[in-house]
Amino acid sequence: MEEKGITSSLAIRDKKEKLIIYFVGITVFLAVLVGIKELSDGDFSSPIFLGFFTGIYTLWRYCRKQKVNPFSSIFRILKDDYVFDNYVTPKLFSIIYALGQGIGIGASIGYFADWIHSLVTNSNLKGIYFSGLIISLLSIIFLRITLEIYSIIYKATIEFRNFVKSKEK
Repeated sequence: MEEKGITSSLAIRDKKEKLIIYFVGITVFLAVLVGIKELSDGDFSSPIFLGFFTGIYTLWRYCRKQKVNPFSSIFRILKDDYVFDNYVTPKLFSIIYALGQGIGIGASIGYFADWIHSLVTNSNLKGIYFSGLIISLLSIIFLRITLEIYSIIYKATIEFRNFVKSKEK
């Protein structure tokens, strides 16, 4: 008899059942984070903890989706390209965004859990945690826009260089 994994058992559920399962899972996860915050007497920092682990997770997810390991191609370019025919910058932008996205999402979830904890305990830090949540989410958007602007400028510069080289010949 074949064992079924979590993903295969979720695949046979309809959308309403999946929504209920995810809602319960997220609620339990947030309750655990709030409980850890309560038990740790304020020593546990949810944004730092979740930011670190979701950053690592999104980097792993990014590497898994690539056909070639992006780190090996970057090191190969750095090691073997002496005439600067290959560029490492676009690959670094992708890695930076994957890491930044994970850190931002994890920190925002952590601030959300801290905000819920401050609501439950009637703490005076509600506004700070909610501001941290908003700033974490906005930082992801800011990072994406910044990297896209740099990428556009970078690609335009390369195109302009190729255009000038073709006119010189």
